[in-house]
Amino acid sequence: MSSSSSDSTDQGKLTLDAQSFREAMSRIAAAVHVVTTDGPAGRMGATVSAACSVSDDPPSILVCLNRLTRIHAAVLTNRSFCLNTLGDDHEEISEAFAGRNKLEMDDRFAKGSWTRLATGCPALDNARLSVDCEVFSVTEMGTHSIIVGTVADLRVSAPGKSLLYVRRGYKSLDT
Repeated sequence: MSSSSSDSTDQGKLTLDAQSFREAMSRIAAAVHVVTTDGPAGRMGATVSAACSVSDDPPSILVCLNRLTRIHAAVLTNRSFCLNTLGDDHEEISEAFAGRNKLEMDDRFAKGSWTRLATGCPALDNARLSVDCEVFSVTEMGTHSIIVGTVADLRVSAPGKSLLYVRRGYKSLDT
């Protein structure tokens, strides 16, 4: 007899609380991005992993941002953001924009070379991908907002290694 995926002898059962949910989600490998914005609320950036495409007609993506963060308020005020997908040589940039070393925002941006795309948001010059967006919609879910942006500009690098985050550590993958 074959075992099913719900067979409790093969899988550890977790209590459904915030900590066990975060632990379970840490097993999902995710690309590492820096979301940036600039405009009336100022230039800001933050490391995120919750982002994906939504549609190709119109071209659109979504990012999920905690509503208590400064980047959330800035994106909503500026009405634009740029999703910068990091290469495997960008761990220092990821850590800086995650706030791990408590750098001021200008010092975080000093870790890389940036160019403004169509919306005026900073795009990391050597990112694997930069997707510049205008905010289309915002939906609240729990502690976060799901922000959908329509693509205003796009920049893609040559194939190489992208930075992934899984089980609370960095990995790389040819992309």
